[in-house]
Amino acid sequence: MPAYAIAATIAAVVSAGATIYGSKQAADAQEEQNEIQNAQQQINDVSSARRKVKEARVARARLMQSSEAMGTSGSSGESGGLSSLNTQLSGNLATMTGQANTANALSAVRQDLADSQLITNSIGAVAGVAQSIFTQKAAKVKEVDVDIFDTPKSSDQRNKGFGII
Repeated sequence: MPAYAIAATIAAVVSAGATIYGSKQAADAQEEQNEIQNAQQQINDVSSARRKVKEARVARARLMQSSEAMGTSGSSGESGGLSSLNTQLSGNLATMTGQANTANALSAVRQDLADSQLITNSIGAVAGVAQSIFTQKAAKVKEVDVDIFDTPKSSDQRNKGFGII
């Protein structure tokens, strides 16, 4: 094998290795980013849930104080108002949970995409090495003319058969 062919093969292998390594690093970084985003989302969710619960408690206390001041404590109006506050709080918490689940699902999809890109880049790098090797081997193959009976002919015999010479 000529020196240039060996050098080209080595370069292709090194390039493939670098591509695979870089793709793996990118996938790992993407996974770490997703983990950080998920942790931040959980912190935000807890903080938001606490804020919603606090707001609901304040609203409940105001409703009860107002009801007490008006002399309607224990009335159906007070009960209805408290039920409404509880329903609103439950709805807000459910919405937050849904948003968190959606964010986690998107994060997982992004990670799957990064993993797929890693696999694709790795296959492409290996294919590039194989192509380099096959191209070098193909350049060495000599053309051989064969008739239907697999009997080699020289170019003079072949050309005379078609009346070219």
